[in-house]
Amino acid sequence: MKALPPQICLVTGLLLPLIAGCSDEQSGQKTAEKPISVKQAVEIQQPMRQEFDPCALITQAKMEEIIGVKVTAPTATIDRVEGVTFLNCTSNDTHINIESWEAESQAIESYDFGTKFPSIEGLGDKARNTQPLGEVDVLYGRYIVSVDLFTGLDRKAELEAATTIARTVLENIPK
Repeated sequence: MKALPPQICLVTGLLLPLIAGCSDEQSGQKTAEKPISVKQAVEIQQPMRQEFDPCALITQAKMEEIIGVKVTAPTATIDRVEGVTFLNCTSNDTHINIESWEAESQAIESYDFGTKFPSIEGLGDKARNTQPLGEVDVLYGRYIVSVDLFTGLDRKAELEAATTIARTVLENIPK
């Protein structure tokens, strides 16, 4: 039989009295039995970030009808960064980007932070023509909807098409 190393013997020798001292039976003392009260866990309600398929807000066929040209099939992506969810429906020809903020005030602040562009009346809470950088940005409640087209149409036609696409998206966006 092989002997234990001295370190193990030392550790075991120090721990055994501690373990034995913790036993109620050894000390002869009884501990008072207190009933344990279990409370129902409180569920904290967090603001829900609405997520949805941004490409379900407007069909490819509807975009083609509005623009008047064929577009490639868009794909949806969803990204989260702190207080905002980015819902994107993009293809080679069209980009629909939706910022979904937890609070309307955050959306307003983000929208107002943007560079000054000409206003578009009658679309959402506020809207602007972002050409030549894009086409349309719309503030709508706690959402900011941006529509950019890369179809080769002239600026006026792209602005009209982007405005109509934005209007269709706003009609279908969850409230």
